Amino acid sequence: MSFSTPILLVIALLAILVIWRIITSPDAPGRVAFALSAVASIWWIAMVVLRLNSVELSEKILFSRLAWFGIVATPLFWSAGLLDHAGFSQVTRRVPILIMLAFSVIGGFAALTDGYHHWIYTGILNEEQPTFSHGWLFYVLLGGMYLCMLLACLLSISQLKRASRLHRRQMVALLIATLAPWAFNAAFVLFGFRLFGDDPTPIAFSATVLAVLFAQHRGKLFIAPPIARDIIFSILPDPIVVLEPSGLVLETNPAAEKLAGFGAETVGTKLPPSHPLMAFVGGEGQAGSGKPIVEFDAMEKVFEVSVQPLENWGRRGNVMLVLRDVTEREAAQKSLSDAGQALHLRLEENLRLQEQLEQQAFHDHLTGLFNRRHASTVIPPLVSAASEDEPVSMIIVDLDYFKQVNDQYGHDVGDKVLSDFAKILSDSLEGAELAFRYGGEEFLVVLPSAGRDRALARCARWRHELATHRIAELNDVTLTFSAGIALAPHAGTSLAECTKAADVALYRAKISGRNTDVVWGEHLGGIVTGGPIENGKAAERRARRGRARL
Repeated sequence: MSFSTPILLVIALLAILVIWRIITSPDAPGRVAFALSAVASIWWIAMVVLRLNSVELSEKILFSRLAWFGIVATPLFWSAGLLDHAGFSQVTRRVPILIMLAFSVIGGFAALTDGYHHWIYTGILNEEQPTFSHGWLFYVLLGGMYLCMLLACLLSISQLKRASRLHRRQMVALLIATLAPWAFNAAFVLFGFRLFGDDPTPIAFSATVLAVLFAQHRGKLFIAPPIARDIIFSILPDPIVVLEPSGLVLETNPAAEKLAGFGAETVGTKLPPSHPLMAFVGGEGQAGSGKPIVEFDAMEKVFEVSVQPLENWGRRGNVMLVLRDVTEREAAQKSLSDAGQALHLRLEENLRLQEQLEQQAFHDHLTGLFNRRHASTVIPPLVSAASEDEPVSMIIVDLDYFKQVNDQYGHDVGDKVLSDFAKILSDSLEGAELAFRYGGEEFLVVLPSAGRDRALARCARWRHELATHRIAELNDVTLTFSAGIALAPHAGTSLAECTKAADVALYRAKISGRNTDVVWGEHLGGIVTGGPIENGKAAERRARRGRARL
């Protein structure tokens, strides 16, 4: 067994440990690419071990060619991981990863078939080692891999200035892990440098593995990775904080270091459960419309928080919080809210007064019924919509001998008679029925979808209730009324036509002795609800008897 075999096996085991640590760590930049690079390096080491322990030259050559799958893949994926960790996440998306896999397979297949074309190895210089003379494809592949690693290192170095202290340490560890095997490989290719009589590159992987493990243990590599560096600028006045679900602070900008509970060493530490920003991790505090507000009592500051989940950037569960100082705005809004509340109360008072004015404009102040002005607004549509199947009854009611009540008992008693009768009318209304004080002791009642019989029945109900209603000031005087009924559309299709017809019917009821109801259209035939129309002298006798009762 070669002396370097145990060393290489230990390095392979350490590489497996690195892979396990990467797999079990949270999603982090470069995680997949670094894991693939570690797998490729294990393949490379395995082929070297097999070559070193082979006896036949053909087997040595075969394992040397098979090693090219790892030789090409290791630096490619490592460079991609380094770039992703530095903030260039485009290189580790699915398509670039597949391209690198394809390129590694093509390079390995070219080496495996080298016996046919000799583009990589043109001959054997030393059969014991073995050592080969190189063809053009060897230098093309080598130059391409060197160029990838050079670009990855330069771009990573360019990001060091913008990185936090923790992420700067992580980046330095990764650069050391990159440069160690690269330097040994260049020394082997360019100057023939050997270690234990062989290519020192696989053994130099020990420095890479140890650097990665140290960075994982002390520098929180793959645990507290750099996030969203492209949008965090040191001159940005708004504090920016990136958190994972456990409350671990992954990134901050200088403005965030001034927040209560934050400082220059906050990155890589966990916020206490009582910290105000803990309300926004783990999917909490993100529901609802608008931006939430958080208060820092120790600072006497109020911040508006913009919560941006980072799942679309491959950071599942992590959130970026952008805080804007809105202390002055909230104070102004409170003042405005107080003024608005006062204005609202004043507006409510104005609306109440407006309702009172409307009530006074469309209602009779004594009886509370609608007035004549409102009748001219609401009745015309009802009358115009009347039909033979659904007639509209308009009833004009006039209290009999009301002037004598006023003259004998006073206007106060007269007003009470009017208001009590108005209540009898309003209490009987159903659905869309309406009652109006039409003038003096006259009332107008509109019954939609009501014919002759229903109108007469309603009059009979009112007459009964009025006859049984007692007003103390009138002693035992029985009040009566006369009613004229007009049915639309038979009596007319307008308010003026129908009220004129109802007035004619009312007049007929009055001259027929009062305390009766007359339907327009029937008055010419001498029909009233109380029986045949009396002659003039009989009517006069009834009128005298009524006056005598008062």
